[in-house]
Amino acid sequence: MINYYFKNRLLITVLFTVFAVLTSVSFASNIATSIDKTANIITNDDNTQEFVAIVNIPQGSSAAVISSILAEEGIISSSLAYELYLRNENLSDKLRAGEYEISNKLEFDEISAILLKGPPLKTYTITIPEGLWISETLESISSQTGYDSDLLANSLISGNVQSKYVYLGDFSNLQHWEGLLYPNTYQIALDASGVDILQLLVNELEFVVEDLLNEYQLPAWLNTTNELFTVASLVEAESKLQEDRPLVSSVIKNRLYDDMLLQIDAMVLYALQERKSQVLLVDLQVNSIYNSYKYTGLPPTPISGFGERSILAVLETPETDFIYYLLTDKNGKMSFTNDYSDFINMKNKAKEDGVIP
Repeated sequence: MINYYFKNRLLITVLFTVFAVLTSVSFASNIATSIDKTANIITNDDNTQEFVAIVNIPQGSSAAVISSILAEEGIISSSLAYELYLRNENLSDKLRAGEYEISNKLEFDEISAILLKGPPLKTYTITIPEGLWISETLESISSQTGYDSDLLANSLISGNVQSKYVYLGDFSNLQHWEGLLYPNTYQIALDASGVDILQLLVNELEFVVEDLLNEYQLPAWLNTTNELFTVASLVEAESKLQEDRPLVSSVIKNRLYDDMLLQIDAMVLYALQERKSQVLLVDLQVNSIYNSYKYTGLPPTPISGFGERSILAVLETPETDFIYYLLTDKNGKMSFTNDYSDFINMKNKAKEDGVIP
């Protein structure tokens, strides 16, 4: 009787143990299946308060590290579950480092989509074209950044922006800043002030020029860096094709040597502060040191912003005997000569061809 009772009790114990093991295995299997199939591991109660955390993912972070960071910030409830999800989806090494703002109400696939895309850009792009006057440059900056152009000008003439190239060292005259805001495309930080932006453009010019002057010497026919900038601005204003830039520089050089009037229309337009396609005879009477039909030599400052190509054209000015140039082709090509009669013939033909008015 005792043996029978003992045997039955033993059988019941064995059956109970087997049942418990099978139940445990089934429960674990269900968890794994849930992770594999649903990827919804965030199970916040309806009463859980939603928030957005700033999360910083360091460069080279593993799936385990990323999961741990998200769990510590309260974005996910289980770092292990998210790590398993990443491995199961083959995303372990595809998430990008950076700073993110992530809600704690997102599911695993939504979080992963954010980390795959990368952190939001914290900069914006502005482009300053070559050949703009300082007033136009400030207007261009204003239209692209929202900063008032008058306030930008005040930042220059108040001394808040620093440049070693300001003409005569006098920053209080806006014209003395002409050409010193380097034309280029820039990435601007979202929180950058107007002063920050202007200083960035000024610093870029200094960087470009110093880099070039490490390779080239200032040409013997120029006395100062300011004169280099001034000729570069004239080349910028007069040339459309890169192949013509050094030749235009050579004409300016030869005219300076011969003490001739430069007779550059772009200088007259700068004196007038007026943009138009043709300079009239009446325009040539403007009383300004920038009127190259009245005064010999270089103007006191550049007449516009200029790029590296124009600086290089001046630094690489070839030896020529040209003293005249003229636009002779609608594609922007110029012709050069040292003979006035030849120049007049080229001018007449250019008019007949509709290249110039």
